Amino acid sequence: MSEFEALPEEGDPWWAMVMTPHGLVPVRVASFLVTEEGVTAGLAELKGVDTSPEKVTTLCRMSRDEAWAQVAEWSQKRDHAVIRERGTAS
Repeated sequence: MSEFEALPEEGDPWWAMVMTPHGLVPVRVASFLVTEEGVTAGLAELKGVDTSPEKVTTLCRMSRDEAWAQVAEWSQKRDHAVIRERGTAS
C-alpha cells in the first residue's frame, strides 16, 4: 500500500486558508495530487477568490459548518469593502 492510499479518509474535510485583500478565507480541498516533487492540493472554486498556490497560507481540517461560517464572515467584509470603494469612487 502506498502512502497516498494510507491517508485517513475519516474526520473533517481539508480546507486551504487563502489570503485575499479582505483577509483569510477557507477554500475546500477537492483533491490531492501526489508526485515525486511532493503533494499539491487541488482547490474547489470560490467566486472572487484567487486560489493560486502562493495565496494559500495553510491547510487544515475543520467542519463544513465552521468553514462556511468563516466564508460568510469573509463575504461580509468583502461586501463592505466594495460598498466603501463605490462610495469613494463617486
